[in-house]
Amino acid sequence: MKKALLILTIAILTSCAGAYKQASYVSNQSYIGMTIQEFKSVAGKKASLEAMESGYTVYRINDYDAWTGARIDTKFYYFDSNGKLVKIDGGEFKQKRYQIEFINN
Repeated sequence: MKKALLILTIAILTSCAGAYKQASYVSNQSYIGMTIQEFKSVAGKKASLEAMESGYTVYRINDYDAWTGARIDTKFYYFDSNGKLVKIDGGEFKQKRYQIEFINN
């Protein structure tokens, strides 16, 4: 009985570890120059589109704590206009802000 309980516990813990390490797995499998399609095949549904402007596309992957569900890490993946990965970083992505002034004559 103890062996069955131990095996069941190990199986549950190892299955949860795969979901938790997903963001670091994507970072380890990504490389500069990969296409958006290759990135999506590695990242799956974990990647969300953050920005799509002329000249670049940015995807975001959040890493969550397994127990609390709190976000603990964020990675941004920057693709150029040709769809090639040019930069990976963490932190915050801040979009450029444009101010448009309307002048009525």
